Amino acid sequence: MEKNIIELITPVFFVLVVVELLYSVFGDKPFYRFKDSINNLSAGIFMQIFTVFITLGLMAVYTWVYAKFGILNISNDSWIGWVFCFVLADFFYYWYHRFGHEINIFWASHVAHHQSEDYNFTVALRQGVTQNTFSLPFYLPLALMGFPPIMFLLCIQINFAYQFWLHTRAIPKLGIFEWVFNTPSQHRVHHGRDPKYIDKNYAGTFAIWDRMFGSYKEEEEEPIFGIVKPMQTWSPLWTQFHYFEELFLLSWKTKYWKDKFLVWIKPPGWKPKDLGESVVPPEIDRSTYQKFNTHIPYTLLAYSITQFFFGLGASMVYLEFKKELPLLEMIALGFYVLWTLWNIGAIFELKTSGIVSELIRLASIAALTYVYPFDFTHVEKLTAVLPVETLQYLPELMKQVALISFFVLGGFLVSQKRFFSIKGYTPKTV
Repeated sequence: MEKNIIELITPVFFVLVVVELLYSVFGDKPFYRFKDSINNLSAGIFMQIFTVFITLGLMAVYTWVYAKFGILNISNDSWIGWVFCFVLADFFYYWYHRFGHEINIFWASHVAHHQSEDYNFTVALRQGVTQNTFSLPFYLPLALMGFPPIMFLLCIQINFAYQFWLHTRAIPKLGIFEWVFNTPSQHRVHHGRDPKYIDKNYAGTFAIWDRMFGSYKEEEEEPIFGIVKPMQTWSPLWTQFHYFEELFLLSWKTKYWKDKFLVWIKPPGWKPKDLGESVVPPEIDRSTYQKFNTHIPYTLLAYSITQFFFGLGASMVYLEFKKELPLLEMIALGFYVLWTLWNIGAIFELKTSGIVSELIRLASIAALTYVYPFDFTHVEKLTAVLPVETLQYLPELMKQVALISFFVLGGFLVSQKRFFSIKGYTPKTV
C-alpha cells in the first residue's frame, strides 16, 4: 500500500475537529483550550513521525511469523476471512488496551493518550510513540492463524479510524447501539479519572468485550478527564517518556531485587514497600478542581500559533512525500518538525531556554539554505501540483520565513529587559 487508511482520512479528521471547534465556540461549550489542543496535536505528530521508522519493522515481524508459522491459508478474497479478522483484531485490541492500563510497562507506552484534561477530537490524535511496538505481541496470534499481513493491517487501521469519533463531548448516549458498539459516552468513561471510572471500557469497536469480561461501566455524571497524577507541562517529549523515567527511578531506588522487576509489571500506582504507599486514585472535588494552564503574552501566543501551523504543514509534507524524499532530507525534516513542537511547548511554559532554542532553530534553518542545496524539483508529487519555479523558490522562502521569525522572537526577548530571567514553569506531574 502506498498510503495507509489513517493517512488517507486524516483530512477528514481535521474537518471534524474544525466542525467540533465551531460547535464549541458558537454553542458556548468549553470543549477546547488552545494550548491543550496544540499539545494533543503535537503528540499525534510525534507519533506519526516515529511511526514511519517503526511500522515497517513491526509489519516485517508479523509477515515473518505469518510466513513461517501460519496454520491456515486464508485468502485476501474471502469476505468471511475479513469479518473474522476484524472481529478478532478488535478482540486482541481489547486485551492489549486492558494490559495497557493494568501493567506499568504497557501503561508507560499508552499514558500519553490519556493526559489531556479536555476531551475533544484532538485527543483522538494524541498517541504514544511506543504503543505500536508494545501492541505487536497481542496481534501475532492473527499471524499464527493465517490472516495475511494486508488483511490484518487494513482491519486494525479501520479499527483505529472508528475510534476517532469516540472522542467528543458533543454526542450523548446512543441507546441500544451501545449494547454492541463502542460510543462516545462509553469512551468518555474510559478517559475519566474519577475513581469509579478508572480502568473501565477498554473496547475499540465492539463494546461487547467489556460486558463479557467485567470491565464495563455506564456513564453517570460526565467524568473529570485526565490521569490520576495530572501533567503539569506542555512538553511533548516529557508527556511521551515521563512514566518510563518514573518506573526507572522506582526500580533504581528500591533496595529489594524482586521489586526492581515487579515495578515494571505491577499496576500503575504500585510502589515497592520501602518507597512509600501505593497511589490510590483520590476522589475529586469538582468545586475546587482546576485544569493545568499557563499564561503567556499575546505576542508569544500569536508567534506560537504561526509556528505550529508551519510545523503542521511540514509534518503533512513529511507524511505525504516521505517515500520520495532522500533519506537525509527526510530525517532532517522530521527532526525540525519535532524541534519546532518541543520549542512551542517550552514557550507555552515561558521558558527562556525554549525561546533561545527556538532562535537557534530559526538561525540553523537560515544557515542550512546557504550551505545545503535543497532541491524539491525531483519530487514527482510536488511537481504535479506546483510549478517548477515555485519549487525552486522554496529554499529562499524557508530562509526568509526563518529570518523574519528570528527577528520577531528575538525582539520580544530583548524587550523583556530581564534577558535570561523570564519566569517559567517546571515540567512535572503532581
